[in-house]
Amino acid sequence: MKLRTRGRSIRLRLTRTEVARLAAGERVEERVPFGPGTALVYGIGPGEVPTVEAHLDGAHVRVVAPLDVISTWASSDAVGFDGRKDLGDGTFLTILVEKDWNCLTSRPGEEDVDTFPNPSASC
Repeated sequence: MKLRTRGRSIRLRLTRTEVARLAAGERVEERVPFGPGTALVYGIGPGEVPTVEAHLDGAHVRVVAPLDVISTWASSDAVGFDGRKDLGDGTFLTILVEKDWNCLTSRPGEEDVDTFPNPSASC
């Protein structure tokens, strides 16, 4: 899983295996170590929530989505789903969850393992 942030948005990109695990009702997480006993943890899981939510608890970024939204997305060709979190000051955090596509151009040091076929590859 990849985490991208920019301004008031977060984006999670999941591999095929991660999408399957999420659709099966499991939580998917990644850890980025910063030293002994310190890590940034981010993940997504299904929950009994009305819409896609995101929470920050210390160094943990937790995204929660309704299982029916996850199931519909996982079994379709849809790229992703999204949500918005009201930040209480008139602004919103945009939450995007997407399938990770394989790259059209090789990048040194990056792997394209377990990704979804890129629809632009047939162009």
